[in-house]
Amino acid sequence: MFGVVHLPADAQVRGGVVMCPPLGKEQADTTRGMKYLGEVLARSGFLVLRFDYACTGESSGSQESPDAAQRWLDSIDSAVSYVREHTDSVSLVGLRAGALLGGQNQDLLQTLDALVLWDPVAKGRHYVRGQMALHNMSIGMVDADDPRVHLVGTSLAQSAADALARMHLTAQTLVEGPKALLCGIRDTDVSGRFATELEAAGAEVFPIGDPTPFVASHTVYFEFPVAVIERIAQWLDTTVGAQTRSAVVAPSNHAVLPDSPAGPAIRKSIHTLDDGTIVWITEPDSERPASAPLLVAHSTANDIRTGPARLWADLAELVARRGGRAVRYDRYGVGETSPVDPVDDFSPLHTTESIGQARAVTEFATVGVPSRVVHAGVCSGSWLAAHLGTRGAQSRVVMINPLMWRLRTTTFDTTKASAIGAGPSVSEVVESTGPDNRLTALQMKLRERFGPLLRAHMPYPVVNLLGAAGVVQAPKILLAALAKRGVTPDLLFSPWDYERFTLNRGPRAIEALGRRGRRPNVRVSASGDHPAMHWLIRESVVEVCLDALGLTTEGLNTLEEA
Repeated sequence: MFGVVHLPADAQVRGGVVMCPPLGKEQADTTRGMKYLGEVLARSGFLVLRFDYACTGESSGSQESPDAAQRWLDSIDSAVSYVREHTDSVSLVGLRAGALLGGQNQDLLQTLDALVLWDPVAKGRHYVRGQMALHNMSIGMVDADDPRVHLVGTSLAQSAADALARMHLTAQTLVEGPKALLCGIRDTDVSGRFATELEAAGAEVFPIGDPTPFVASHTVYFEFPVAVIERIAQWLDTTVGAQTRSAVVAPSNHAVLPDSPAGPAIRKSIHTLDDGTIVWITEPDSERPASAPLLVAHSTANDIRTGPARLWADLAELVARRGGRAVRYDRYGVGETSPVDPVDDFSPLHTTESIGQARAVTEFATVGVPSRVVHAGVCSGSWLAAHLGTRGAQSRVVMINPLMWRLRTTTFDTTKASAIGAGPSVSEVVESTGPDNRLTALQMKLRERFGPLLRAHMPYPVVNLLGAAGVVQAPKILLAALAKRGVTPDLLFSPWDYERFTLNRGPRAIEALGRRGRRPNVRVSASGDHPAMHWLIRESVVEVCLDALGLTTEGLNTLEEA
């Protein structure tokens, strides 16, 4: 099981806090906010354990395991036992589905000093149905004969989904368990039955506003609920006693996963670079040849290193079990890399710094002379893959749903995100960063509104001239630059992304490169979404990456094999 421990600077601990994360995309999206709460609590004298349930995140086990739900509950028991080895006082914080899971074991609840339910999922059945509907609307429909249950950001076996649906929280059971209970509930549910019953039974209930921008943002921009985090930290600070004891934690930076039907044993290790970047390397546990191929996965926006619906983590295991190596990392200001600044909640894209970080990660992970290095990424991650793919003779590039079609750096930050509706309002950005950003916001709005119309009627040479000038996106600019460096990329598109590629005259660029013997390999998914969470896109990425690495794809059915 993967976990992160936060300790006070002097290792004098007054109590422990186990933090149960949400599931699926919510788990990945809230990683940074949960990390911030862990850091705040550690400064107040708590030992804090954040962890990934079995079959999720970095922990072992397939997300499609039939017994995944029971293994999630077992993971909570293991986490509490681990913390109790270091302190007698243990509290639990559960966010979203983490609150639902954390409230299932009545015996465990009775051992807790405090329990915090943060935007809790009270009924598993409602949650599963809602996540399935949201998946079908925002990510894509699934085959009627598909035995799996697809939620937003994860795919479950039917038995695991059924077990989750049977779970529920009741006020009386919760109040009878821990010594103290705090529940932060969204404004729309404050007067609901669950909240009123909790309050009537003696729990402290407080409104948290609308948590959607934090737990389920519809854009690349996330908001930290700083006030809610501080309220939770202050409550625990006043609820738990102040007596301390010394805690000595001996963390391990690696784990070995045994042989499986997918292949021989593999080793997963975590490393910290000099600049603070956290890197995950997955490789065969046995002695490997210096020529073993290397996959470098570049995440996009605020995605953590596990990738969409755990794509990169699952693929890394498949690569290692087939004899290759895989490296993943959290970008600056994302996931586990660097302390959290609650004000700086968007990590800029397409920057010189991000290229330098990706290059440092690749150099660190490279052992000997790999037979080939494959750089892969989704959206802005594909831009990084293109940059790094031009720096080695044996490099291959896999670009999934790319939107940026030039190698030139052009910082995409909060201001530009806001201008296209992917961040806070333009007025908020101008107020916080100054009036100079008004022009940037106007430019972005005009480009978004009139760009498609202009491109549809422009002569092809004009599109490319404007693309070179940075006015519009012209695929020829980037694809020609790669071809000039001897790189023929693999391009994977969702239906929406291919429409945009076509609007930008991408097929014309492919045709021109084909006449010069540099035609990129293009694959369009029959269904799916831009972030690449749909299972059909994920399976295509797996096949293309394994083929690019020169590793076998035989016997590959689904990501369940990992």
